[in-house]
Amino acid sequence: MKKTIYILTLSAALPLVAACTKSVEKAERDVQRAHDQAVDRVTKEQRQVEDAARDATERIAKEKREMEEVARRENDKIIKEERALEDAKRAEHERVNP
Repeated sequence: MKKTIYILTLSAALPLVAACTKSVEKAERDVQRAHDQAVDRVTKEQRQVEDAARDATERIAKEKREMEEVARRENDKIIKEERALEDAKRAEHERVNP
């Protein structure tokens, strides 16, 4: 009789153990999926940060080149005006002192 009760108890517990195993396996898959998704999000965000940093560096370099070009043109303009002023002074000097 004790054996029968023991076997019946085991038989009744077996589906519970199987159900628990399936539940644990499902939880493990869910945790793994969440982990994989988190890794994907972090990787994507890192790429976005790297892209933004690269874009910012390129914009800064472009603006620097443009600023240097403007400075060069303005410097050339000043040199041209100084030469024109020197030429005018020379012409005035020659006109006054032939």
